[in-house]
This record gives sequence, C-alpha cells and structure tokens, in this order.
Amino acid sequence: MNKKLQCTCLASLIVNVLLLGVVLGQLPNRFDQGSSHQQSMEQALQELPEPIQAQVRGKIEQMHEAVEPIREQIREARDEAVRTLITEPFDQAAYDRQVDTINDLRMQQSKRMAATFKELAKALPPEQRNVLAKILKRPPSSR
Repeated sequence: MNKKLQCTCLASLIVNVLLLGVVLGQLPNRFDQGSSHQQSMEQALQELPEPIQAQVRGKIEQMHEAVEPIREQIREARDEAVRTLITEPFDQAAYDRQVDTINDLRMQQSKRMAATFKELAKALPPEQRNVLAKILKRPPSSR
C-alpha cells in the first residue's frame, strides 16, 4: 500500500475507535434515565405512610390509564404528521394542523395529569405534599 492510503486507513481507524468509545460510553446513561425517575419516585413514596402510598400509587395508575387513549392519539397524529411531511407536494397547512392537534392533545394530557395531582394534594397535609412534589420532579437529564 502506498503511504497516502496507509495514513487514510489509520485516520479512519482512529476516528472509528473514538466514535465507538463515545457511543458505548453513553449507553449506560440512556438506559438509566427511565429507571432513575422510577427509582426516585419509589424513594419518595417510601417517605409516605403505607395507606397514603397505596392511595398515591392507585391515583398514578388511574392517571396513566386515563391518559393512555390520549397518548395513542398523539402517536397517531405524529405518524400522520410524518406522512404529511414526506408526501409530495408538501402541504404546509395540513402539517401545521397535525402539529396543532399534537399540541392540543399534549395539553389535554397535561391538564388531566395536573388535575389528578391536584386532587391528591388537596387530601394531603403539607409535609406529604412535599413528597408528592418530589414525585413530580424529574431528575436532571444527562444531556
């Protein structure tokens, strides 16, 4: 092999090894993000008395069940927005309508979740509402 080809292969190898190192270095962080929120929520729940823990868990489960249809509508609207985005000719008005639909659905989802936590908070004393606030707080992302 000539000198130029050897240098190019060596540079490519070095770049690929560095890229692989970065990707593999980030994998544990990506897998831990979802579980860290779950763990912090469980730790916060442990601070509550047992009957309140069960009540909060039940309400959170009800909330997830209540917003699941909205999540499905958001997925469908997102899929439709993508189809609109790649269709020729591009229909900007249709795309904007889909984005507005997604935003409206997300707002509905947020309002339902907020209403559930408001209902929970009304029944709790201040120190237990602090625990509820910890549950709502998401850990900082690693990005």
